[in-house]
Amino acid sequence: MPRGHARSTSGLDDRLTAGQGQFGPPLSWVGLEEQLWRSGRVSSASVATIRGQRSTDWTMGRRRRRCFLASAGMSASSTFDVIFVGAGHNALIAASYLVKEGSSVCLLDQHATPGGWVRSEELTLPGFVHDTFSALHPIFVGGPVFAELGPELAEHGLRYVQGQTSTGASFPDGRSALIETDPDALAAELDRLGERHAWTQLMTAVSPHLDSLGPLLGMDLASPEAAGLLRALCRDTGSSVPFTALLSGSGRDLLGDRFASEELIMAWLPWLLHVGLGPHDAGGALWSVLLMATLLAGNPAPVGGSGRLAEALTGLVTAHGAEIRTGVEVDAIVTTGGRATGVRTTDGEQLTATQAVIASTTPDQLYGRLLRDAAGVPESTRAQARGYRYRRGCFQISLALSARPRFADSRLDAGGGINVGRGLNELMASVGQAADGLLPTHPSISWHEPTAVDPSRAPAGQAVVRLQVLDVPLYPTGDAAEEFAVDAGWTTSVAERFADRVIAGAAQHISGLEQTVVGRHILSPADLARTNPNAGPGDHASGHNALSQAFTQRPIPAHRGGYATVVPDLYLIGAASWPGPGVGGSSGRAVARRLLNSP
Repeated sequence: MPRGHARSTSGLDDRLTAGQGQFGPPLSWVGLEEQLWRSGRVSSASVATIRGQRSTDWTMGRRRRRCFLASAGMSASSTFDVIFVGAGHNALIAASYLVKEGSSVCLLDQHATPGGWVRSEELTLPGFVHDTFSALHPIFVGGPVFAELGPELAEHGLRYVQGQTSTGASFPDGRSALIETDPDALAAELDRLGERHAWTQLMTAVSPHLDSLGPLLGMDLASPEAAGLLRALCRDTGSSVPFTALLSGSGRDLLGDRFASEELIMAWLPWLLHVGLGPHDAGGALWSVLLMATLLAGNPAPVGGSGRLAEALTGLVTAHGAEIRTGVEVDAIVTTGGRATGVRTTDGEQLTATQAVIASTTPDQLYGRLLRDAAGVPESTRAQARGYRYRRGCFQISLALSARPRFADSRLDAGGGINVGRGLNELMASVGQAADGLLPTHPSISWHEPTAVDPSRAPAGQAVVRLQVLDVPLYPTGDAAEEFAVDAGWTTSVAERFADRVIAGAAQHISGLEQTVVGRHILSPADLARTNPNAGPGDHASGHNALSQAFTQRPIPAHRGGYATVVPDLYLIGAASWPGPGVGGSSGRAVARRLLNSP
């Protein structure tokens, strides 16, 4: 790509946080049947649900208390009720519930700041604020965590905004589809595409399942309550789309069998890649319905960047006395009498947990490293953890632009997450090429321009854009287009050449894009792997999320879809646990409520 004076940076340094950041399913559905039936009965202009000036309370709180953001080596207590391994957003959410009820907690993270994959930085040029990892938070805003903690998070500066566009699809020939939060606008779009009747039929068929699915998404699937809901769902065979068909079916079949419009299919189908599934994976039909329900309400992001959520959560927990120690790597989880009783750091320090240890990690890391010396772990569980699978990589480009980008269909300029590609056949081809270890010829692009709804993210009249490609191999062995050699994985040269291809592909939808690029930053799967062990070899979803490794099998059969591990008083949360990847806080909230004996 001719970059002119554009600045290009790739990779990330070791300052990044080790906790979780995620991209996954919704937690609760307030009036969801009505939203589905009315095609998104939500305020169309914005969802600035938490207002107020950005506060500095968390900084002030750090000054007031002795060791809130302690660096490695500071003298502090060594005994807590609950110790967290990793300080990502799920850990911070769990800690929020616990400290508000008086528990003493300590969060340990190997990097410099809390928040995990919820982070914003000036990655390209001064004044251009990019989301390093996650960007949009529809699941969090629509779920119970925000409903319960939102007012206090507002005191720490958290505010959300969204435009009228939630998602959509763009094709090089100018075809498009638009999913807006206004139900009348969506109805008009469905009429334009000739899909109003098919849409209504699908929504009518799936809406009866949602009363049970909503609670399940925020519930420990190993609990008796979840078992009852699952039994009820499986018994309901009267729908034209039974729950069991959603659970075992693919997104490609669900959407392709019902919609004739390629534009409408492509507005929804690529979203499966965000939650760790491919178009043909079993379980994709269920997640397609859940994602459709979520995105009908909009696609909000924090004002100032995704990292504002991490800052607000940090402010909340520290204001209530939580201790966060950064620059600390946990070497092992300590067990006594077969129970988790604390952790040992790589510096040899031992901390004691009187109630529980909560780890934001993956099962292979948990049983293969953190519990490597623990007695009593069944060999079958260790074998399951060794077999935990990662599927696709995440390739992300952050662009600084000298002017706002414009789609051929100007309606797509109003924010949200837009699926940019060549159509259904190319999506299937690119996913297949990635599975074969090849860089796709025409990668599918998830396009997000934060400045469409938040101009504070860039200098006046300029813009920031994120191009995310989720159909890339974890370790490329070749190039499907045969344009350049790939013989050593994600080298800097390979990443730069592939970034050129992605930007050139986006430019087919946005005239003059390449000429407005003044800076870019590249994040490859290899960069993800280096910065966070939870990505495994570079998987943003922290593991494949198809049916064989999802639902009651997530992350491994021994956990039965729950958060308790085979070691008593040890819990696993984050993207590798149910319900999977996504900024939502479901697993953190569920474990905290269990420890607090909340109903």
